Amino acid sequence: MNEALLLILAALLTAGWILQVRALERRIRRLEQQAASLSQRFFALSLWSEVLQQRLDGGAAPEPARLAAAEELPPPRPEVEAEASPVAVPVAIPALRQPEAPAAPRARGASGGPWKRIERLLVENWCGLLGVLVVVAGVTFLTINAGLELGPRERFLLTLLAGGGMALPSVLWGRRPRWRDLTDAMRSGGGALVLFACAAAGGLPQLGLQWIEEPAPALALLAAGVAANLGLAAIARTAAIASLHVAVSLVPLAIGPQGGPALAIASAIALVGSELPLRHRWPRHRLVVSWLFGAFQVVWFLRNGPALAASPALAAGAVLAAVLVFGPGLLRLHRPGAAPARPQAVPVALLLSPWAGLGLALLLYPPAAAVRAGALAAAAGVALLLGRGARQRGPRWMALGDGLVGQTLVLAALLSLAPLIADGPLLAGVVLLESLLFLAIAVREGSGPLVRVGWWVSAAAALVLALSGLGAALLRGDPMQQLQTGAVLTVGAGLTVGMQVLLQRRAVPLPLPPLPGWLAGGLVAVGTALVVPEDWRSPLSLVVMGAFLVAARRWRPPGLLGAMTAAIALAHGAGWLTLLIQAPWPPLPLLARLLPLAVLALLLTACAGGGRRQGLGLALLGVDAGLGVLWLLEPISPLLPGAAWLLLSAGALAGSRWLRGGAVRVALGLSLAYLAAFAAAFLVVIGPSQELVTLGVLQVRGRLLIELLAITVGLHGWFFRAGPELARLPSWRAVQPCFLEGSLLGVVVLLQGEISAPWRAVAWTLLALLLVCPALARCFAIRLQVYGVIVYWLAVATLLVSLSVGLPSFPPATGAAQTAGLVAIALQTAFVLACRRWLDLERLPDPGGWPPLAWVGGRVARRRNLWLGHPLFIAVAVVLASGYDRALLTLLWTAEAFAVYLLGVVLREPQFRRVALVGLGACLLRLLAIDMAQADLGLRGLVFVGVGLLLLALNALVHRFRSRFG
Repeated sequence: MNEALLLILAALLTAGWILQVRALERRIRRLEQQAASLSQRFFALSLWSEVLQQRLDGGAAPEPARLAAAEELPPPRPEVEAEASPVAVPVAIPALRQPEAPAAPRARGASGGPWKRIERLLVENWCGLLGVLVVVAGVTFLTINAGLELGPRERFLLTLLAGGGMALPSVLWGRRPRWRDLTDAMRSGGGALVLFACAAAGGLPQLGLQWIEEPAPALALLAAGVAANLGLAAIARTAAIASLHVAVSLVPLAIGPQGGPALAIASAIALVGSELPLRHRWPRHRLVVSWLFGAFQVVWFLRNGPALAASPALAAGAVLAAVLVFGPGLLRLHRPGAAPARPQAVPVALLLSPWAGLGLALLLYPPAAAVRAGALAAAAGVALLLGRGARQRGPRWMALGDGLVGQTLVLAALLSLAPLIADGPLLAGVVLLESLLFLAIAVREGSGPLVRVGWWVSAAAALVLALSGLGAALLRGDPMQQLQTGAVLTVGAGLTVGMQVLLQRRAVPLPLPPLPGWLAGGLVAVGTALVVPEDWRSPLSLVVMGAFLVAARRWRPPGLLGAMTAAIALAHGAGWLTLLIQAPWPPLPLLARLLPLAVLALLLTACAGGGRRQGLGLALLGVDAGLGVLWLLEPISPLLPGAAWLLLSAGALAGSRWLRGGAVRVALGLSLAYLAAFAAAFLVVIGPSQELVTLGVLQVRGRLLIELLAITVGLHGWFFRAGPELARLPSWRAVQPCFLEGSLLGVVVLLQGEISAPWRAVAWTLLALLLVCPALARCFAIRLQVYGVIVYWLAVATLLVSLSVGLPSFPPATGAAQTAGLVAIALQTAFVLACRRWLDLERLPDPGGWPPLAWVGGRVARRRNLWLGHPLFIAVAVVLASGYDRALLTLLWTAEAFAVYLLGVVLREPQFRRVALVGLGACLLRLLAIDMAQADLGLRGLVFVGVGLLLLALNALVHRFRSRFG
C-alpha cells in the first residue's frame, strides 16, 4: 500500500511541477509585454517633455516626423494596460520635472526588490500546487483511516467522493482566470484519485479498496476510470495536463495484473490519448504519449516474459499493438506538409520515437529468431520506402531519418540471426555486406549524411569482421571451418575495395579516405596468413595478396597499397615463425611454403614503384633467400649455407646497379647482412670444421675453399663499381674501404688455419713481402704497405713464439723449426732490404683507412730502420740461440753484433751502432761469466780467438771509416 501511495504522490508532484513551469512561462511573457509597453510610454513622455521645455524657453519645436513617430505607438492589450497602469503613472510624473529624472529606483524600491517578487510567486503559484498535493495526500490518509472501520465498497465510494470533491472547484470557479490554474490542478488530482480507486476496486488488493471479484465488472470499472481521465485530457488547456492524464491512465495497468487485456487497454489509451484534445493536437503531447507507451511496453515485457515465450499469439498481439500505436503517428508525420522544411527538435523526436518503440517491440516480442529477423527486415523496408517518398516530396531531413532507421533495423535483423548463424565471422560478413549495400544506395541517392553514416558503419563492420577472424584464428577449429572463415574475410576485403573504388570514381568526399584500404588489408592478412590451415597459407597468400596488390597498382585506391605491404610483411613473419618452430624441413615441403612467399615479395618489389615499399619487398626477398639456403643446404653439409651467403652477398651488391632510391640502401644492407651471417657461421661451424672435400685425386679441407671464396667476395666488393645512387650513400663510402681489410683478414685467417705452426712465420713474411710490393700498392691502396709492416711484425712474433722465446733456457729446436727459422730469417732480411726501395715514405703517414694505420705509417716513415731492423736483430739472435751449440753462442752473437755495427756504419744509423755495442758488451760478459767455465779447453780457446778477431776487425773498421761517425 505504501508503494502505491508513493507512486500516486510522485505522479501528482510531477504534474504539479509541469503545471507550475507552464504558469511561470506565461507570467514571464506577460511581464515582458508590460515592460515593452512601459518603455514605449516613457519614450513618448520624454519627447513631449522636451517639447514643453523648449516652448517654455522660447526655442523652436522639434521635427514633426519625430513627434509623429512617438505618437504612432501600438495600443497595448487590455490586460497588459490594466496591469501596467499602476506603474505608468509614477514614471510619467517625474519625467515632466526638469532636474529629478532618476525616479526609476524609487519605483523598484517601492515594489520591494527581488525578494518581494519571489514572495509573490510562491504565494500565488506554489501555495496552490502544494495545497493540492497536501489535500490529495490528506484524502488518501483519511481514506486509509476510514478503511480500518469501513468495508471495501464504502472505502471505494469515499474515494470517489473525495475525487469528485476535488473536481468540484473547477466546475464552480474554473472560468475565472485567477483561479483557473488552481482549479485545473485540483481537477486533475481528482481524476487521478478516481482512476486509482477504480483500478483498486477490481485488481489492487494491496490498497484495501477491492470489492469486485469478477474480471468483467472490474475491467468495466477500470475502463470507466480511464475514460474519465481521457475525458479530462480532452478538455485540458495545456499539453502537460493532457499528457499527465494519459500517463496516469497507464500507471494502474503497469502495476496491476498483466496479460493481453492490460496491453490492449494500454494500446487503446495510447492510441486515443495521442489524439486528445481534438481542438489542439499538440506535437509535444504526442511525443510524450509515445514515450509513455514505450516505457509501458518494457515493463509489460519484463512482467510477461514467460507467457510470451509460451504463447506465440500473445507475442503477435503485442507486436500488433505496437504497430497500431506507433504506426498512425509515423504515417501522419509523412503526410505532405505535416513536417517542417527544416529539422526541429520535436518533429525529429516524433519521427525517431515511434520507430524506436516499434523496433523495440519487434526485437523483444517474437520468440523465434527467424520471425524476429523477418519482422525487423519488413519494418526496415517500410522505413526505406517512406524515406524514398520523403526524398521525392520533402523534407530532406525526414528522408535522412528514415534511411538511418532503415539501416538500424536491418542491422538489428541481421544480429537477431545470431542463434541461427553460429559462425561469428560469417555473421559479421553478412553485416558488412548489408552496410556496403546501404552505402551504395546512399551514394546513388546522393545523400551526403547517409553516405557518411554508411561509410562509418561499413568501417565498423569491417573492423568487427577482422576481429572475429582473429578470434577464429586463436580457436583453431576444423580445417574446413578455417577455410570458410578465410573465404569470408577475403570476400569482405574484396567488397570493401570495390566500394572504395566506386566512391573514388564518383569523387564522393569522405573522411579518412585510406581507412577502407587499410581495413581490406587487415582482412586479407588475417584471412590468408592467420586463419586458414598452415599448409594453405603460403599459396593463398600469394594468390589473394598478389591479386589485391595488382588491384592497388591498377586502380590506386587510397591506403590499399600500404595495407597490402603490411599484410605481405605479416604473412612473411608468420611463415618464418612457423618454419623456424617446425625445422628441419624436407626440401619439397620447404619449397612449397617458401617459394610463394618469395614470389610475393618479388611481386611487391615490382608493384611498389620505388620508395620504401620496394625496399621492404627486397628485404623480404633477401630474408627468404637467406633462410631458404640455410634450411635447404644445412642437411647436405653444414659448410654450404655460409658459402651460399657469400654468393648472395656478392649478388645483392651487384644487383644494386639496377635499383633506385631506397632500394639501393636495402640491397647494401642485405649484402652486409649476408656477410655478417657468414661471419657468425664461420666462427661457429666453418672454422672448427675438419671436413674434407674431394677434388679429383686431391682432398682438401672444405674450410680452405670457403676461405678462398670469402677472399674473392671481399675483392669483388673492393673493385665493385658502384652506381651513382650507391656511390652517394654515406654508408657505402664508409663500408667500401673495409672490403680490402676483409680480404686481407681472410688471407690471415687462411694462413693461420691452413699452415702448420713451424712454417707460419715463413708464410707471414712472404705475405708481408707481397703487401709492400709497389705494384700491389698501386693496384689497391698505399695502406697495404702499412699492413705489410704489421704482418712483418706478426711474422717476427710468430717466429719468437715458435722458438720458445721467454723461457728461462732455450730448449733445442726440432729440425723443421730450425729450417723454418732460417728461411724466415732470410725472408725477413729480404723484407727489410726490399722496404728500403719499396716503401713510399711520403704517402705512408697518410695511408687512409683506420686512424691507427696513420699512427703506424707515420712512425715507420720517420724511423724506418729502427722499426724494421730491431725486430730482425731479435729474431736472428733467437734463431742462433735455438739452432746451435751453446758453447758457440757467444761467438755467434758477437758475429751478429759485428754485422749490425757494420750495417749501422753503412746505413749511417747511430741506433744500430749503439745496439751493436750493447750486444758486444753483453757478449763479453757472457764470455767471462759463462764461457770461462767450459770444460773443453779447445772449444773455449776457439771462442776466445773468434771473439777477439771480431773485436779487432771492428776496431779496424772504425779507424777506416771514421768519417761516417758523426
